[in-house]
Amino acid sequence: MINRSVIIILIFAYALGLASAGGYYLKIKPSKEQKEDLQIDATIRDELCARINDDIDKFKDSPQSFQRSSLKVLVSESSITTKAFLPNLPENKTIKYKSLNGKSIVSDCHDKARKWVKIPSVFPDQYESELALIEYDSRSNEVESISKHQPAVTSGKASGRRIALVIGNSAYKNRPLKNPVNDAKDISDTLKKANFKVLELYNASRAEMKDSINQFSEQLTNYDVGLVYYSGHGIELSGRNYFIPVNAEIDNEDEIPRQGFDATEIVEKMGRSNVKTSIFIIDACRNTPIFTKFKSAESGLAIMQGSTGTVVAFSAAPGHVAQDGNGRNSPYTSALIKQINIPNKKIEDVMKDTARVVNAETASRQTPWYNSSLTGDFYFITE
Repeated sequence: MINRSVIIILIFAYALGLASAGGYYLKIKPSKEQKEDLQIDATIRDELCARINDDIDKFKDSPQSFQRSSLKVLVSESSITTKAFLPNLPENKTIKYKSLNGKSIVSDCHDKARKWVKIPSVFPDQYESELALIEYDSRSNEVESISKHQPAVTSGKASGRRIALVIGNSAYKNRPLKNPVNDAKDISDTLKKANFKVLELYNASRAEMKDSINQFSEQLTNYDVGLVYYSGHGIELSGRNYFIPVNAEIDNEDEIPRQGFDATEIVEKMGRSNVKTSIFIIDACRNTPIFTKFKSAESGLAIMQGSTGTVVAFSAAPGHVAQDGNGRNSPYTSALIKQINIPNKKIEDVMKDTARVVNAETASRQTPWYNSSLTGDFYFITE
């Protein structure tokens, strides 16, 4: 007599085989309704890609004034036109993207969509959901994982790819500094924890600084957020700020543009990259008499401004010098790291509280300063 459990197993296996065969048959020969849905999906994708291309062209023509719509609006418009393009569909047929073949709605123009999402939007609060959908990988049928420690570059706590260039110069031939390399290394560790890809450079010559900045600029176009941090000697000359390489031997002020690196060039490169958010942090112009012999050189650094979506932060107010500090870090970088590590804190609040702490710890001798042209909110860390 056959064991009852064996019979149950055989029945289950038979049923499973029928189900598998049925699924296989559906893939080989879709029903009429499935054919309609596949046709709708393909048409919506075509229409959406056409609208994305139109927005990119409009932005190229008017980069200062054009603002794109949201992905939700474009999908809605594409669905409406899809119904017009498919008149043979049943009158009561719902026009909706179903992804029956596993394709993302932007899979036919994924690269274009990644450019499109960086265009300033009329609906910045939808950036998070747009980015998550656009980063869908049609080859693996998965959505790229998004860490909770991602920045919000719009009014929501949105995700975004981030890259940073961190430079620390301490080992100067004349007037070496104690803390910039420590500051840069600790900032690098902090940014890595906040999901930044970090390019690091320490005690660099002018050629090394130029190469690293060019490398950073080339990679920047693939990211949503770009950050540059510099710690070391800096000087203002004729309204321009210069970072000083460790191998500089500046005997007269005419040599500053040639041996220093013009910080404004970095801001301009970031502006041209069309990166969504640019952050420029300078802990320079340490309190030292190294450049006081130059008549045209000023104490402190000059005000710098970037394009829309830029934050420029200085360790000291324009025209004032910063302290190197007696501990491992400068007063500014020490306070900044602590503020960055506080979750759900807007960058403006990070900078304000950093300034408050530094001002108190230096007995008002040093007051950090920043300006911002962000149109939304940015968070280093969110929870």
